[in-house]
Amino acid sequence: MLLNAKRERDGVKLFYQIHCLVDSLSAENAEKLKRTIAPFSAFSGIEFCDISKNDAYPFTLVSQLFLRLNPFAKKRFSKMILCRLLLASIFPQYEKIIMFDVDTLFVGDISESFFIPMDGEYFGATKEDLSLINIHSANDLFVSRLNWSKGMGVKLNHKSLSFQEVGILYENPFNAGFMLVNLALWRESHLEEKLIDFFKTRDEGLLLPEQDLFVLVCQGRILEMPCKYNVHPRMVGTRMIPKKSDACMLHFYADEKPWKHFGYPYSKEWHQVAFKTSFESLVFENLVGRIETFTELNDHNKKSFFEFLNTRLNKKFLIQYVLFKIFKKLESFCLR
Repeated sequence: MLLNAKRERDGVKLFYQIHCLVDSLSAENAEKLKRTIAPFSAFSGIEFCDISKNDAYPFTLVSQLFLRLNPFAKKRFSKMILCRLLLASIFPQYEKIIMFDVDTLFVGDISESFFIPMDGEYFGATKEDLSLINIHSANDLFVSRLNWSKGMGVKLNHKSLSFQEVGILYENPFNAGFMLVNLALWRESHLEEKLIDFFKTRDEGLLLPEQDLFVLVCQGRILEMPCKYNVHPRMVGTRMIPKKSDACMLHFYADEKPWKHFGYPYSKEWHQVAFKTSFESLVFENLVGRIETFTELNDHNKKSFFEFLNTRLNKKFLIQYVLFKIFKKLESFCLR
């Protein structure tokens, strides 16, 4: 994100204060994140809020609400998604923030999104193109969710969303992976209480818990933002995002995570950025573990990926990787 971020706007310097909501993040990984953004310290800072080490409100409420979700939602998502319902309490020092998911890749500047005017909207978000998954009507979405529920073993009962509610989701297919949040209005309107009250009526019936809640509770007061701020890779080349340069943030929602398969869209680009972080040894280890997926690439992509690896696998890096493996072996032996 910082690599593409503008440092000033209309002659005024910009500063990016990053708050990472984490769950049991190790001190080692926190230090790696700090080292990663150190080159950008002139215009950015980073803080960590570990919900596992905070037994005060609202984090205790997050844990309680998470227990009410169905087994599928608890397996697919972490407690972190429910922190979004309580952003105004978690960040009392701000009136407006940008919130985004971790399975993302920034390919452009997002600073302008912060200055988009909001007039009575609780938050701004982009809409998904449901036609990419062959959803062309409210009935299509209802049937898809019905089949999804059955396939995931989610019980259908009075807490399941009605056809009318799914219709609202179809007409308002906002994705919560990138949000411009009007925290001042949340507090003024007591939105957190409204979100929690509605959650308690549906809890185990929710498939996309916080996203469904936001749309159903906030309908009519959601600002539609330019889709460039939250782009699924499959959207590139469509009418919404004709070319990659039109995107600001790529969001790898659904199952095509670039670190899982070299053949997924923008896997090479994701690895290029990941190798620039302090986690490069872990990235390389994961890459080696996925080497079997190379067989599914065409010859052009194989050549492209090996050319990229050739630029990274220098003597210095390989020595660092060997030392990293030795340290991990020693750590594992000493902690037995």
